[in-house]
Amino acid sequence: MIEELVRAGIARFEYSHIINHGPPSMLGALATECGGDQGAWWDFHDHYMSQWDFTREGAIAFAASLSLDTEEFTQCLDSEKHLELVEGQHRQAVADGFNRTPTVRINDRGGAIVADALIGQVLALAAELEGEG
Repeated sequence: MIEELVRAGIARFEYSHIINHGPPSMLGALATECGGDQGAWWDFHDHYMSQWDFTREGAIAFAASLSLDTEEFTQCLDSEKHLELVEGQHRQAVADGFNRTPTVRINDRGGAIVADALIGQVLALAAELEGEG
């Protein structure tokens, strides 16, 4: 249902990194962005959300398992190429009152949700806003 709303132009999907587990979260975010440089952003995102393998060696091994250029990936990771982007997204999310993921925002309203209840909570927020209009 959410994909339909996005396709129809009714909703927009955005992702922002929230560093809520300290250095391991930062490493996961940086690895995700470095993987994204080679077209594997969602692969890394999904991996870190399910495996919690937040080590440099684990990130490089995962990049290799995806047949990415591990030299390019490692250089990106070690240089912290995407640090400014990740920190900026985190700062903005915190400034907006969000401190965990996933979060849904409709017309600047919403909050952290339980992933399994995403559609129900999106629909409830939409109905609430519709009732105000």
